[in-house]
Amino acid sequence: MTRPNHEEPEMADNDQQAEALIAALAPKIAEAILPQITESVETQMKGLKDKNDELLDKLAKQKAEDNHSKLLAAAESQYQARLDGNGVYQGRKAGDSIKIKKPDARSVSKYREAKALAEKEGVPLEIVAND
Repeated sequence: MTRPNHEEPEMADNDQQAEALIAALAPKIAEAILPQITESVETQMKGLKDKNDELLDKLAKQKAEDNHSKLLAAAESQYQARLDGNGVYQGRKAGDSIKIKKPDARSVSKYREAKALAEKEGVPLEIVAND
C-alpha cells in the first residue's frame, strides 16, 4: 500500500527546508571562500605582472642591442670604405679637397707637396685654421 497523500507534504516540506538551509549557508560559504579566491587571483595577477615586466625589459634590451649592432655595422662599413688598397686608413674621401693647416702652408716643401697632390687628384687645395 502506498501513501501518496502523506509523501507529498513531507517532500515539499523537505524541499523548503533544503532551500532555506542553502539560502542561509550560501552567504557564509561565499564569505569563507572569497578571501582564498582573492588571494589566489592576486598571486596569479602578480605573476603575470612580473612576467610582463620581464618580457618588456628583455624586449627593450634587445632593441637597444639591435640599434647598437646597426651602429657598429655602419661604422665598420664607413671605416672599410676609407681603407686604400694597402689597408691603410685614409682620412678623407676621394674627391674631397686637400687641406693643409696654416703653419704647414708656410713651409715651402709641405705646401708644394700638398699642391702637387691636389693637382694630381684634380681637387682644390684648401688652407685651414690650426685646430
